[in-house]
Amino acid sequence: MKKNTKDENNRKTVLAIIVLTVFFLLLLKLIYVQIFLHSKINRVVDRMVNRKNIEIPKRGNILDSRANILATSVKRYTVFLDTRIIEDFNKVKTVLFKNGIKIKEKRISDFGNAAYVPIAFNVNMDIVNNIKNEKLKGIGFESKYTRQYPEGRLLSHILGITDCDGNGLEGIEKMYNSYLSGNYITTKMYRDGLGHVIRDKFIDGLKLQGQNVELCIDRNIQFIAEQELRNAFKKYNAKKAICIVQDPTEGKILAMVSLPDFNSSTKIKNIGFLRNAAISDVYEPGSTFKVVAIAAALETGKVKYSDKFYLENGKFRIAGHTIKDDHKVKELVSLSRIMEISSNIGVIKIAQKLGKEDFYRYIRKFGFYSLTGIDLPGEAKGLLMEIKNWNSLTLPNISFGQGIGVTAVQLINAFSCIANDGVLKKPYVVQKIENLYDKTESNIFKSKEIRRVVSVETARQLKKILKNAVDFGTGKNAKILGYTVGGKTGTAQKVDLITKTYSTKCYTASFCGMIPAMNPKVVILVIIDEPKGGSYYASSVASPIFAAIAKRVTEYLGVEKDDIIK
Repeated sequence: MKKNTKDENNRKTVLAIIVLTVFFLLLLKLIYVQIFLHSKINRVVDRMVNRKNIEIPKRGNILDSRANILATSVKRYTVFLDTRIIEDFNKVKTVLFKNGIKIKEKRISDFGNAAYVPIAFNVNMDIVNNIKNEKLKGIGFESKYTRQYPEGRLLSHILGITDCDGNGLEGIEKMYNSYLSGNYITTKMYRDGLGHVIRDKFIDGLKLQGQNVELCIDRNIQFIAEQELRNAFKKYNAKKAICIVQDPTEGKILAMVSLPDFNSSTKIKNIGFLRNAAISDVYEPGSTFKVVAIAAALETGKVKYSDKFYLENGKFRIAGHTIKDDHKVKELVSLSRIMEISSNIGVIKIAQKLGKEDFYRYIRKFGFYSLTGIDLPGEAKGLLMEIKNWNSLTLPNISFGQGIGVTAVQLINAFSCIANDGVLKKPYVVQKIENLYDKTESNIFKSKEIRRVVSVETARQLKKILKNAVDFGTGKNAKILGYTVGGKTGTAQKVDLITKTYSTKCYTASFCGMIPAMNPKVVILVIIDEPKGGSYYASSVASPIFAAIAKRVTEYLGVEKDDIIK
């Protein structure tokens, strides 16, 4: 009996020791977890319960001056499959097929055991809702904003493009990317005991949107310029074509076209088409540049409006070279007549009276060999030899637009300076940026005066000379019914890149003009690079294009006629 009692006590002792040991080990484990694993466990739980969510804003719109949408962002979806939870693959295939999504795989096993298999991209909300209504397991959706350009090719170089993540790469999209893209907002989401998601704050949809950028460009004027220029571009099988329409009193760009162009909404096959020739390409302006030498000579008093010049009967020997004019004139001619017949000899003699120091100074005052500061990426400053390197032929050549490189935006801005009574304005494309959340507006580029280049009197004499060049000279084809027009043609030989001499086959034809001539409301520049299939002269190529654009633009803007024929 005593032995049994003793064995029972031993068993109890062993059991107690085992229980105490287990308890002690659990206590040690608990202490280890609570003290040494506390931070790690908290992090794991926090990831399970709390989740940071980055809210991506909708990119702001780009609008024209009349609030027409030129670029916008729309929500599109990627449809994907979670093959691990699909219950009826055939039904999934049928539903997707009805909504225009075809799956080639015959069995669910063909995908493997994958949680994410994208099967359709850029799907709109209507299709997504149709699929969701079927309440099938294993179909998921990812949303993303996609940039769209409702007007297609219109304004492609100005608007630019974005990358797949919505960041601006060219044009306004790049220049104003920080305004358009908006600010990312981070929110926290919690899960309660039942797994329901709770957000830490409500986000106003307007706050999740970039700012709208409004251009000075009028969609309708842009359409006119593009349509007329595109017709000419095809007609002459040109290498390039450019047109700019500017408000001379404000500096606003009302239209800007560079051809060839591209469609921002489709894949761009030739990356060279992204280049905006109107601000990035440098060319020799030819006779349109003669206005600079004459302006400088009049302003400095080296030449008077009433002065007469002998044009050497069409041949002029200078520095061992012979300069020829198309017109052989024996008698003395006026300053205005020199521009009417576009005499190289006449403008050389004017430049010689002016001198190279004053000529160089006024070239720079008109804004050449400097950035205009236009709010578009990729602007070039042009080419101009330093005055210390000029030789005996440099001044004569530059006087009629050879030996100098300018951009289209520089040239039209110089003509706008004359149209604006001698005051050079900064050209600009964006006139307003609007924050939709707090309804604030900021005029980033108001009309800004750069400097006065010539006096009002000189500018008005120049406008009269340019008017005569259209009425009686090479610019006759630029006339439009009911309006006076002032302007200048330019037919420039291009340099042959192989021989390094001026080509007798390749030319650039241009015309820059203002309407009405003495009180201009718009200035228009047209450039056709290497026109083919007939005449290459600006008088027959560029001037008629100018007239076609000017006629439609003045009618659209309601510019009052000043040359009514009774």
